[in-house]
Amino acid sequence: MPGTELARYIPPFLKKIFSQENFIHKLPLDIWIDWIIPYLTIEDVICLRRVNKTLFLITHEPIIWKRFLVRMPIPIPPLRPSLRWSWDLTSFQIEQIVAKAVAADDNWRRLSPKFGHARVIYAFYEVLEMKILPGGQYMVASVTHKSSRRFYICLFSLDHSDNMAPPLARLPVPAKVYGLEARFLRWKGGRPGIMIMYSQRSPQDGQSYGYDLNEWGARTDMDPPFAIRHDCFCAFMDMEALELLADPTVVNDSEVFRERAKALPTPFQFVIHFVSNAHTEHHSLFEVDGKPFAAVVQKPNEVVIMDLTSSQLSSIKCLRIPEFNAVEHKIRAIRVLPKQNQVLVVRTLRLRKLNEKLDQHTVELYTLPDAGVLGLQSEPDQYFLIENRNAMSIHLSDHYEPLRGRDHPLLHDPYGRPPPITIYVCGEQLEGMEVINVEPDLNPDGQWVYDLTWWCTQSTITDKECAFQVIPGAHRALVYTVPVDYRGDAPKIKSLGRYCSQGYFLTSHPHPPPKDEVSSVLRLRYQPPADEYYPIRISSSMFQHIAEVGASAITWDESTGRVCIAMQKNMKFLILDVRRDLPPDDRFAHWRRVQEMMNKEPQL
Repeated sequence: MPGTELARYIPPFLKKIFSQENFIHKLPLDIWIDWIIPYLTIEDVICLRRVNKTLFLITHEPIIWKRFLVRMPIPIPPLRPSLRWSWDLTSFQIEQIVAKAVAADDNWRRLSPKFGHARVIYAFYEVLEMKILPGGQYMVASVTHKSSRRFYICLFSLDHSDNMAPPLARLPVPAKVYGLEARFLRWKGGRPGIMIMYSQRSPQDGQSYGYDLNEWGARTDMDPPFAIRHDCFCAFMDMEALELLADPTVVNDSEVFRERAKALPTPFQFVIHFVSNAHTEHHSLFEVDGKPFAAVVQKPNEVVIMDLTSSQLSSIKCLRIPEFNAVEHKIRAIRVLPKQNQVLVVRTLRLRKLNEKLDQHTVELYTLPDAGVLGLQSEPDQYFLIENRNAMSIHLSDHYEPLRGRDHPLLHDPYGRPPPITIYVCGEQLEGMEVINVEPDLNPDGQWVYDLTWWCTQSTITDKECAFQVIPGAHRALVYTVPVDYRGDAPKIKSLGRYCSQGYFLTSHPHPPPKDEVSSVLRLRYQPPADEYYPIRISSSMFQHIAEVGASAITWDESTGRVCIAMQKNMKFLILDVRRDLPPDDRFAHWRRVQEMMNKEPQL
């Protein structure tokens, strides 16, 4: 009979009737783990957890959730490179990853998506730009202290229970940062960590001529009144040091935390410094055969590739397309495709400068230059036109392939069919957003490549009052609406919405997209939504305030659905989550201690 508070009120004769031993409790733990639970779904395991204390403890076994994670047919949060799969200490993290993946996928599929939890984090500085790392645990931000006119790059732990916790690390920089990019990559010796890429502006001769370059926006498209120097940097932070600082069991202002921080080396290590006389934009980080690389566009038509291991540079100058030789070309987006040794470039043909009403855009593929070759002039190997659309911005879907730790299982098939490259053309005024897909094609040698022969317009979404902006992921995209007259760096975000691709429509394509898999892990799943775009419900007074005063930065993690929005001229930022994260349950701490004692070998 369970020992509850009601037990003393139950008559003795009833206790005798119901005191028979439950034989299911005599089953060994291995039988539950290896022969019963593998045939259950996640919903079944959660129901078992609510039966009694024994099943509550059993269903927290880490191997259960590790097996669920491997079998998940939906996009899952990438495992941090430093997370040790074989350690039981991370068991609660694996369970949280499964819960986040299911909640994010359900929310993206449901007819009326919503954010179930919102909280405000004190940043200690005014946030100018930010980039969340895959998995949603860490965020890199460009910040400023307005009163002292100082600028920094800060690293935040978003899963910390204390909303007033200071940044884990801070890098002082001499000027305002723009084009911030961050990604999990390996560096010297294969060490996993966070690679950060950014640019800064300064006068070439050191004279400001009465201008403050730090007041210029990151999207400023203008001819400066004097020569400007553009410095592009990459910095690296080791994951081992980061894990010690982000330990949730240690309070940030405790003596233990201070001793740990003192014992660690300088958190940031500079990797490369690239100087250009032309404006740098469209920063990108990627990996080739386990080595880190970076790419950046030198305005208007040069792509620079940087080997972050050897510091070797190579570049390609995109020539004008002969049919449009009289028209100015400008690069609007790039994506390096290392597996096929090419780079995808989207350029705008600025026909409005020739008194035309509408611009056109080209989607082009170029072969990458050999290492060390600079200024290679090249025409595209392939291209197609996007006609009659004025674009406020153009974005490409992400290509992120997560790093694997030493003992991580293979959660993503490296030889499987990759997702299509999605091109988001955000029109000016009320033109809406046009979405174009480029599908992968299977070569005779068994390698998937992107061929510009197979493309089509996926959809065009419009709004009667607002313009669209987008933050793309690899499979999903977060769409937000802004006023049509928005031109600065602090838009008044009116709404957030999810975009869900409906698949490829060309029947002539030889490789149709895979159908929605039947899950053996989940009992029920929402069907893919009929509408590609749908607004997300938000119950947050802080978001309403952002819609009125403007947001200085916004970032999003597609695997968990987490959104971070920084307020203009404010030292706080808002975190919107699909569900609330719960800390590890202390009720089975004793169970863990007993397990550790039983697993220790006796000392003779």
